[in-house]
Amino acid sequence: MTILENKAIQISIKNLKDKLRHWQYMFFSLLLPIMFTIMFYFMFSGEEDPTGRTGFDYGFPGMIMYAIGMGTMNAAIMFAQDKSSGMLNRLDTMPTGRKNMFLGALISESFFLMFQIVIMFIIGYAILGLYYEGPLELFFGFLIAVLFGISAVGLGIIIASISKNVEVANAFSLLVFMVLIFLSGSMMPFESPIVYFTPPYWAKQIFLQITVLGHGLNDNLYNTSMIGVGAETIPITLFGGLLIVVAYTIVFIILGIIIFQKKTKF
Repeated sequence: MTILENKAIQISIKNLKDKLRHWQYMFFSLLLPIMFTIMFYFMFSGEEDPTGRTGFDYGFPGMIMYAIGMGTMNAAIMFAQDKSSGMLNRLDTMPTGRKNMFLGALISESFFLMFQIVIMFIIGYAILGLYYEGPLELFFGFLIAVLFGISAVGLGIIIASISKNVEVANAFSLLVFMVLIFLSGSMMPFESPIVYFTPPYWAKQIFLQITVLGHGLNDNLYNTSMIGVGAETIPITLFGGLLIVVAYTIVFIILGIIIFQKKTKF
């Protein structure tokens, strides 16, 4: 059996084709973050600090997390559609099985997330000329972004599980996604202990400190992305923060699959 004949791969290809057929996916997942990125660039890129970096050099990692966090909405809508259409019940009676559907969805969403990250990198670092330490640091930031994106997909599965239909899944996922993004300080940085309870904070802060500041995994995390403007370190290293991102990802994916299976049984 070739790779293209694999059931999970076939499902992932089908999901990607569905995205291309529905321009809303492209608008909310790509154009909206790009629009905010360009807008914030003109708002916060005027003044440089003593290191030569601008406010938006520090803020752009948050925009990347905003773009990737859209995976929560995409996954919630996709799984809610399969639940509402009866696709899951049909899969339960076919050799394809739900495990291939989950794996296929994860593959397609991960592929789309990587595409989003590449587009954001091109706009931010190639076109707008934002600061980054080096190619290796940027690659590590890419991996952090992908990991956070997978956790966003898991959260989307959980939302789809408890939503009655696609419309509810769409509205609820948008609400949850926007609340987490703003409370994490990714869009507009602020100092508050509440940021530590949001997955985007950890991913954004690790990305920022490695890619923009050149910190190592043994360095401590800052409590906000307002570096040099009152930010203080917390007693957790970047490696500890990375473990927290991994934990969020594993918990969201496993919990999402368990709840989704339970909510959609015959």
